[in-house]
Amino acid sequence: MPGRRPYKTVLIDLDDCCYRVPELPELVRENIQKYMEVKLKIPAEQIPELCAEMYSNYGTTMAGLVAKGYEMDYDDWHADVHGTLPYAKLLPRDPALRKMLQSIPLPKYIFTNADTRHAAVCLDRMGITDCFQGVICFESVMQAAASQGQVKDGKPIICKPSKAAIHLALEQAGASAETTVYLDDSTRNVSAAHDEGIYSILIGRTGVDCRADAQLESILELPSLLPELFQQQPAASSTSHGQEGTSHVLLPAYA
Repeated sequence: MPGRRPYKTVLIDLDDCCYRVPELPELVRENIQKYMEVKLKIPAEQIPELCAEMYSNYGTTMAGLVAKGYEMDYDDWHADVHGTLPYAKLLPRDPALRKMLQSIPLPKYIFTNADTRHAAVCLDRMGITDCFQGVICFESVMQAAASQGQVKDGKPIICKPSKAAIHLALEQAGASAETTVYLDDSTRNVSAAHDEGIYSILIGRTGVDCRADAQLESILELPSLLPELFQQQPAASSTSHGQEGTSHVLLPAYA
C-alpha cells in the first residue's frame, strides 16, 4: 500500500510517460545515430554499441559522448535529434490526460532530460501545457548546475538518473523529497528518485524488478493508486510555489 504522505508536489517525466508513441523514440534513435556518424565522424559500425554504452553509463547518449571528450553544440544536437520529428503526425491531443492532470490540485512539473523546445512542442500537441507550473529540462538543469559550480563550460552534462539532477529538480520546483511524487517510465530513474526519498512510480510496466514504490501500466491509473492527490486542498498560488530565483522554464505554446 502507498504511504499516506502529505504530498505537495508532483514531478512527471515526459517521453514514454505522458505519452507512448513507439515511432517517436525509434526516430530519435535514428537521428542520434545519424548525428554521431555525420557530425561526430564516428564509424557507423561502432555507433549502436557506443550508444548503448553511453546511455547505460551516463544517463543519455549525449552526456556519455561529452564525458568521453566529443565536442558538440548542444543546441545543434537537440535540433538534429528532435527538431525534425513529425510531432503533428504522431502526437495527438489527449483529453483524458488533461482531465486527470487538471484534477490534481497540486503544483505539477515536467522533469525531463530533453530540451525545452521538444518539451514545449509535445505538451502543446497533447493540449496539456497549462496543466503544469513549469518544465525542468536539459537547459534549466544545466543552468542551475552551472550556477552552483557543478558545471563549467557546459561540462559535465547533469541529467537523470544522477543524484545531482534529482536534487536540482527538487530545488527548481521548490519541493522536498518527502512530499513529492515522481512518475517516470525508466526503472533507473524511479529507483534513483526512490533512493532520495521521493515516492516514485514506474509508468508503462508492472512486475518489474526495480526500487519503484509502485508500478502502473498507464499514467491514467494514478487516481486509483493515490486518490489523496486528487483530494488535497489546492496550493495558495501556483506561481508562488517555486523558490525565488529558480530556473524552471514556463513554456509558451508552439504552433
